[in-house]
Amino acid sequence: MVIRRLQGDGFHEWIANARRCPMLTNKVSEIMTTNITTAVASQTVFEAMEKMVSEDVGRIVITDRDVSVGIFTEKDVLRRVVNKLDAKKTSIRKVMTSPFRAVREETHIVEAFGKMYKGKYRHLLVRGRRGKIVGIVSMRRILGLAVELDQGTSPTKTLGSITSPGATTVDESTSVYEAIDLMVKNGLGAVIVTAGSKPNGIFTERDVLKRVAVKDINTKKTAIKELMTSPLITMASTDLVRDVMAEMYRRDIRNMPVGGEKGELIGIVSMPDILQYAQAFDIDEKVRQAWKEVEEYYNSEDQYTPG
Repeated sequence: MVIRRLQGDGFHEWIANARRCPMLTNKVSEIMTTNITTAVASQTVFEAMEKMVSEDVGRIVITDRDVSVGIFTEKDVLRRVVNKLDAKKTSIRKVMTSPFRAVREETHIVEAFGKMYKGKYRHLLVRGRRGKIVGIVSMRRILGLAVELDQGTSPTKTLGSITSPGATTVDESTSVYEAIDLMVKNGLGAVIVTAGSKPNGIFTERDVLKRVAVKDINTKKTAIKELMTSPLITMASTDLVRDVMAEMYRRDIRNMPVGGEKGELIGIVSMPDILQYAQAFDIDEKVRQAWKEVEEYYNSEDQYTPG
C-alpha cells in the first residue's frame, strides 16, 4: 500500500515538474563515472574486497565473460560476509547482488536520485543504448553536483530542523562482533562510539571493509575503540543545511553526527536524507513523507537492497 501511494499521481507530478528545472535536465550520463572497478565471478570474496580497498571504492561490478552479472558493495560486506563466512574460500558469485538495478544513460538525475532513495542504495549502474553497462552514478556525485551549482537549501534552513532525534550508540568497550551484529539487525550504515556518555568516534560500513574484512582480526576479542574513526566530526544543529552538504561532500562523509547547543549528540543525518532538501530538486513535503513511509516499510519488512 505504501509503495502504491508513492507511485501515484503525486510522485509522478513532482517528477514532471522537477524536470522543468534547468539543472535537472541533466542526465545521469553527464555525471556518471565510466571508470568501473570489476572482479570476475570466479574470484573469491576476499580478492574482490582487496580490490575495492586498493582502488578506494565502495562497490565492485562482477563480470562473467565480460558481461556484468552482479554488484558487490560495502553493505554486502557488512550484511553477508563479516561474522558469517570465510571470505578466502567463498566465491564472490555467492554473495553478490544479482540481478542488479540499473538505469538508462538518458535518465534524469532527479529520477535516479528518487530510485536510489526509495531503494536504499547509494549506487546505480547505467546502461548504454545497447544494454551494456557503461557507467555508475553515485549518491555522492549527485551531492557534488548540487554543491557545485550552489543549489543548497534556503539560506535559513538549519541542520537541526531536519534532524530526527536519536542515534544508535555503542560503548567503546563493545566488541567489533557485537557492533557489526547491531548494525546488521537495525539496518544501520554507522554507529556512534561513546566513552562513558561522551561521543568519541564513529564506526561505519567503510570501516568494516577497510579495517575488518580484509584484515586478520578476531572480531569477538577486538574492542570497537581500536577500529573506530576518531576524532568524531560533527556539525551543530544551528549550521545551515547548505553548509553541511558542502562539508559532507568535501570530506566524503555519508553520515554526519549532529551536536546540540551544549555539544551533546542529538542525532545523525545521512547523505540521502540531506539531499532531499537540495533546492535544485524542489522536493515538496508530501514527497518526502511518501519516501519516508517507503523507508519505514522496508525497515519493518527487513528487506534488502544493494548499496
